[in-house]
Amino acid sequence: MEQPRASAQASAEDRQASLATFLSRLFSDAETLLLQELALFRAELGENAGRLLGGALLALAGVLVVLIGILGLVAAVTILLSGIIPLWLACALVGLAVGAVGALLLLYARRLMQSVSFVPERTLQSLRETRDWADAELT
Repeated sequence: MEQPRASAQASAEDRQASLATFLSRLFSDAETLLLQELALFRAELGENAGRLLGGALLALAGVLVVLIGILGLVAAVTILLSGIIPLWLACALVGLAVGAVGALLLLYARRLMQSVSFVPERTLQSLRETRDWADAELT
C-alpha cells in the first residue's frame, strides 16, 4: 500500500518541479523579449532623431542662405540709392538667386521634418504581436 502513495507523492513533486521550471523559463523569455522591445524602441527613436536633426540643420542652412539673399537685396537698394545703376541690377539679381536657393532649402527641410514621427510604430507593432501571441498561448 505504501508504494502507490509514494508514487503519487513523487508525481506531485515532479509536477511542481515542472511548473517551477516552466515559470522560470517563462519569466526569462519575458525578460529577453522586453529587452529586445526596448532595444527596438531606442533604435527607432534614434533613427527619427537623426532625421529631425538633419531637417533642422537644413532649415538653419536655408535661413542663413535667405539672410544672405536679403543682404544682397539690401546692398542692391543701397547701391541703387547711391546712383550707380548697373551695379544695383547685378546685386538685385544675385540677391534674388540666393534668396530663391534659400527658400528651396527651407521648403525641402520642412518636408523632411514633416515625415518625422515620434511614435515608435515598429515597436508598437511588435508589442501588439507579442500581446496577440501571449493571448493565444494562454487560451
